[in-house]
Amino acid sequence: MVKSDTFDVVIVGGGAVGVTLALQLEQLDYRVAVVELVRPSFSSSEPERVIALNYGSRAHLEKIGLWKQLETSGVGNIRNIVVSEAGNRGRASLKVSELPELSDFGYVVEMGLLLEPMYQALQASSVTIFSPATVETLFNGDKGVDIKLRLGDSEQWLHAALLVGADGTNSQIRRMAKIAVCGWDYNRFGVVASVTCSQRHVDVAYECFRHAGPLAFLPLADGRFSIVWAVTPAEASQLMAMDDECFLSTLRRAVGTQVLQQLDSFTAVSKRALFPLELTIAKKYTVGRIALVGNAAHTIHPVAGQGMNLGLRDVDDLVAVLDSPLGRTDPGQKIVLQAYSEKRRADVLAVVGFTESMLHTFASRLPVLKWLRGWGLDKLVSMPKLKALLLRQASGLAQLGGRNE
Repeated sequence: MVKSDTFDVVIVGGGAVGVTLALQLEQLDYRVAVVELVRPSFSSSEPERVIALNYGSRAHLEKIGLWKQLETSGVGNIRNIVVSEAGNRGRASLKVSELPELSDFGYVVEMGLLLEPMYQALQASSVTIFSPATVETLFNGDKGVDIKLRLGDSEQWLHAALLVGADGTNSQIRRMAKIAVCGWDYNRFGVVASVTCSQRHVDVAYECFRHAGPLAFLPLADGRFSIVWAVTPAEASQLMAMDDECFLSTLRRAVGTQVLQQLDSFTAVSKRALFPLELTIAKKYTVGRIALVGNAAHTIHPVAGQGMNLGLRDVDDLVAVLDSPLGRTDPGQKIVLQAYSEKRRADVLAVVGFTESMLHTFASRLPVLKWLRGWGLDKLVSMPKLKALLLRQASGLAQLGGRNE
């Protein structure tokens, strides 16, 4: 006999975005279920799988009681951001001391350390977890969504007023809902590793632009850096095949003399990992009684580290529309989901526009544009209004302020 159960909201995807949404909806007394293919591992990986959280995301996690434990576990603080271009003049330094209301721009967090307190809170809550489980069938009806799960040798039907796809870039829910995407493959890969320098990072993050793409250094809690290096496919295959000494030598040449002077030298590197870089934006964030959040709705270039921050703002806006008289009457009704979609579209497009403009600005090899880039980085310090805007964007204060109005 096939079991069945009914919920207000079923969330497919048990990553950080999906679990955060589940915890917040449970606090609003919604009956919630989370469906996850594989239970996450909380142990540290090599290289560390890290994410960047801005101050706005910290405020979000504080609101649901998760930040204190995460901070105790160990996070890398970002208090200064240095932007430069290898082989070019110009250097811009953004300092958190110029925002008196903040102590940090953001934080670098291992994914396992983020997920562990989330799952502890999830297991202590009334949220029902189905894992390991796969979705085999989906019916998006007028009065609710029905999905059939495969749980080992058994099957189970779930009925929900609202189904949320939080299942990542290659979202099964998005495909089953027949939601098209737009975007492109950058024909670039991100090489990820952790590196040790002779000088500790002193809470500084570096964004070094190159023709093939940016090379980011994110400060870890133990004094090392996590790097994300955007390279061509040919460069990626070479970097993955190098021994550690050759890799570090190539990294020294790539980073540029300005940054190398600050870091002195690289002394060790972890194992390396590789992932493709792409832009994938859902043409619709909702259809019928289905909504998308996180990478299921938008996967963007890692430059500026905005992916997880965008996903947590998805959660914030979806919770806001569900915590309303209309939302509580029926969380999957069209007017509620249209309000969510409208809220998210402008924010996502603004972030995508910002990241794409940065990539295209630094991609050109025209001498006049290279000179202008160097001049612009040098002059940023003397343009207080523009610098203040960048400081507020980097910290997430700009978006956080809009939510408090």
